[in-house]
Amino acid sequence: MSDQKNTPATSAGLPDAPVWAANTASRLRYLQANFADDSRENRESFLEDELKKLLDPVPASKRQLYLDALAEKFPTWESLATASAEPVAAGPGEMSPEDIWSLFLKTLPRYSLEQREMIQRRLADAGFVHIASDSLDPESLAEITQKLKLSSSDRIDAARLGKLFAALAEVCIMTDQLAWNVWKGLAPKSTIRRDGSAGDLRTALRRSVTGDAEVSSVQIGQQLEKMRQLIAGLLASLGPAGKNFARRFQSRYSPEAIRDIVKMEGGSSIFGNADSRFWKKYTELAGEISEGSIQTDMMDAVAQYAEDLMKGGQR
Repeated sequence: MSDQKNTPATSAGLPDAPVWAANTASRLRYLQANFADDSRENRESFLEDELKKLLDPVPASKRQLYLDALAEKFPTWESLATASAEPVAAGPGEMSPEDIWSLFLKTLPRYSLEQREMIQRRLADAGFVHIASDSLDPESLAEITQKLKLSSSDRIDAARLGKLFAALAEVCIMTDQLAWNVWKGLAPKSTIRRDGSAGDLRTALRRSVTGDAEVSSVQIGQQLEKMRQLIAGLLASLGPAGKNFARRFQSRYSPEAIRDIVKMEGGSSIFGNADSRFWKKYTELAGEISEGSIQTDMMDAVAQYAEDLMKGGQR
């Protein structure tokens, strides 16, 4: 019978305590080196999670033996948590790139937005990702700085700028469509109309950002300015339009107006009951008053004031 070959494993798939301790120490040091910039609490949490995972295959009856062997590699837990962040040589327990990536994704939700941005910058410095920080031309950068009152030390995040543009574009597109639809219903005969030479606002923006030479930023600005004037005119007209409607209503249906109409029609003779003639004329004119007529008068008053305001602003 041939001699049985010695094996370091104490049971199938489980190395003996010294080998396990060496492998585990190597892996823990590797983690410590890669998370050296994290807070102490985060490092300890990562290391504890990894140690629990490595202890799972060890039978409960042998765990103290294995932990004692590991303790010889790290006399105290404090020395592990504050160990040097110098890179360690790859050993039998070194994590594969897939393991590192999985651990990174698992721990990423714990990071704050600032920590994620720091990681992004470090990955960019290492050449793993590209941050288009220079995608803004100086003129656009200066304009954004002026509009938002940014200081010289403020840094514009290109990714956030893109998301912000998308959100603002959607608001403007929906508002533009709604405002012009309202105006079309209020003043169907008005000469003030949306400039559709470049299409609606969504189409114009799409053509502009994709480099269509026929749609300049100046045209987009003019389209937005016209929308602003329309909305401002509609909002500003709400108060004065009510007064204008009341004035027009009183000019036709007030007692003085009824009396003047009766006199103009030759019904102001001294003979007969004048009050009855006034009442008869009022009831006759009251037939003109309906929900539809009042709505039309109000809409006309709003449209007239808004149109006068917009035309005045265009002079």
